[in-house]
Amino acid sequence: MKSFILRWRLVLVLVAVLVAVTAFASANPAEAAIERIPFENINVNCVILSQNMWVENGILHIRERVMNGVVESDGDHHEGTTRMVANANIDMATGYGDYWGLLTIYPYAYPDGFWDGKWVMQVNEGGAGGFARLKGYGVLNGSISKSLLTPLTPADLANYAYLCGGNQPISGAHAVGFMTRPDGG
Repeated sequence: MKSFILRWRLVLVLVAVLVAVTAFASANPAEAAIERIPFENINVNCVILSQNMWVENGILHIRERVMNGVVESDGDHHEGTTRMVANANIDMATGYGDYWGLLTIYPYAYPDGFWDGKWVMQVNEGGAGGFARLKGYGVLNGSISKSLLTPLTPADLANYAYLCGGNQPISGAHAVGFMTRPDGG
């Protein structure tokens, strides 16, 4: 009986090794050509175009706040103009809250492409932060952008007034992340 179990274990090990070798050998060549590019951005919102706001039980609710803004980046894939749709639930007593929405970036260097996706952020007793996940479209099709977000304080935002024509930005975030490009394109 022991030799029967040992043979089955040997067969299972050989099958596992064969599967692993086959999977490695048949890896998709396109996957190997994906380029990962780190970036650092400052995203600021300059103008509120529309919004719905109300206070209920001490919570400020913001829905569908549509804003135009600008991204300043260390690379040309993200630097450009933005359209953001933001939502939030903010505790008026503490200032803590949850934020989420949609972000579209129109890079100056890629007029026939854009980024589009979702972002989330939380401000609580332990700190503040969030993330954004965007997909590329047009000439950026197949690219993905992932970043960690840190909200900018009003004092930080004052340093970026030049991005909003000299006016204090409404809100903003520091984004650190990476993007991928298929085929190194």
